[in-house]
Amino acid sequence: MPTYEFFCHRCSKPFEVTCSIAEYGRKIKAVKCTKCGSSKVVRRISAFQVQTAKKS
Repeated sequence: MPTYEFFCHRCSKPFEVTCSIAEYGRKIKAVKCTKCGSSKVVRRISAFQVQTAKKS
C-alpha cells in the first residue's frame, strides 16, 4: 500500500498515512494530524521507488 506524506501547519510536524489508492480518494478531506489532531494539513511530494519483476 502507498504511504502518503503530510505536513501539519498547526504543530509543524510531518506525518505519514498508509492506505490504498481507493481509500485515499475517500479519506483525503478527512486527514488529520497524528500529533495534534488538526485538519490544517497539506500533502507533501515525496520520493518513491518502483520494483519490477526480473525479465527472463
